Amino acid sequence: MRNSTDLKWSNRRGASTATVVIFLPVVLMLAWFGVEIGLAVRSVTSAKFAADAVALAAAARYRDSGNDVRADAQAAAAGNRGPNGPIVVTIGNGPGGGGDVEFGHWDDELKVFTVDSDGGPAVRARVRFAPDHPNGSPGLVLGGFFGTSPMAFERVSIAVYNPPRNTTSLLLNAETSSAIALDNDARLVSKGGVSVRSTNANACQILPNASMQLTVLRLSGTIDPQSKLAVDGVVEESEVIPADPMNAIDLPTFVVPIEELPEIDHDNIGVTHVAPGVHGFLQANGGTVILDPGLHQFVKGIFIRGSCNLQLDHATIQFANSAVLRVAQSSVMEGTPADGIGDWSGYWFIQRGATVPWVLTGSAIVNFESRCYAPDTALQMESNAQARLGTAILGSVEEHDSALLEFTDVIDELTTQAMPGRARLVR
Repeated sequence: MRNSTDLKWSNRRGASTATVVIFLPVVLMLAWFGVEIGLAVRSVTSAKFAADAVALAAAARYRDSGNDVRADAQAAAAGNRGPNGPIVVTIGNGPGGGGDVEFGHWDDELKVFTVDSDGGPAVRARVRFAPDHPNGSPGLVLGGFFGTSPMAFERVSIAVYNPPRNTTSLLLNAETSSAIALDNDARLVSKGGVSVRSTNANACQILPNASMQLTVLRLSGTIDPQSKLAVDGVVEESEVIPADPMNAIDLPTFVVPIEELPEIDHDNIGVTHVAPGVHGFLQANGGTVILDPGLHQFVKGIFIRGSCNLQLDHATIQFANSAVLRVAQSSVMEGTPADGIGDWSGYWFIQRGATVPWVLTGSAIVNFESRCYAPDTALQMESNAQARLGTAILGSVEEHDSALLEFTDVIDELTTQAMPGRARLVR
């Protein structure tokens, strides 16, 4: 016969068993929820990390070609793993992108991103996980058992190009007058910054149908709001403009002969080679003129027009104060600068104390991806003229009527300590 103690133990064991049976499903359910929530959080975090990486990679290549931007963005995505392996994003081929990666502008004040069909310095990147997407959907451990639907979600990141403000491509030395004037679809494009010394209230005038695309525009003074809107880049006002790094370096000695120098003899049809030395005036409206290797000093200047092609074959041009440079119509001026002239090696043009402006007009083209030093010269461009230079130190720049001035290099002597990063996350 069972005693009372045995009976009580049996009752307690039965109650415990019943409790386990009742609460076991609850415990399993909670454990399942914990596992699934953990998987979901991990997937969401992976998607956000990937979106951040894609946005930063694409924004950092803003100044580069579309193919480079897409390649870096897709590589950044693939560096992260999703449910189906390396994460993939789709990018449209146009400047504005499309699909998972779009390009446009970010309003820092309103915190609003706007897609621009012409592209822009801001990037919005989406990373999506879903059953119908190549990235797939995070798998649920007991999803089939409980009949739950696969997860689907996306994460969005926005990054903005951070221009390298430590570089300068163009230094304008005009101190009290206008230094930059652009209108009628004129453009100034620069790999590095443009520094303007003038404190004049109209030192930088850019009409709405003209534009500047550069890393940073530095001004001793200020810029009016309308002109500022036409600047695609950072604008820094009331800045200390760097000094002319070549100011204390003597130019090559310019010996002007007592006798009158004749014009360079060219038939305007064939090819004429010109030996280095002191020249009076070069005027041509056709054919090809080649300045042979060395230093060419001009007392009166150069005027080419028509279809003339003036080539510098490892040659450097030096102008007297009053010498004139005029390139007109469909003429072309191009080539490589001289070596072996001391501090001025690698410069295609040098001049100090200019008294007359340079004029590029018509469909004229000046193409020298090297250095130019003319700190007192006013460069005037008009009527579809184009100039592509490495760097320049000039007095002022004036562009009209679809003229294009481009700088492809930076002035090493004016490069300061680099700023970290080329892009920043804003969302």
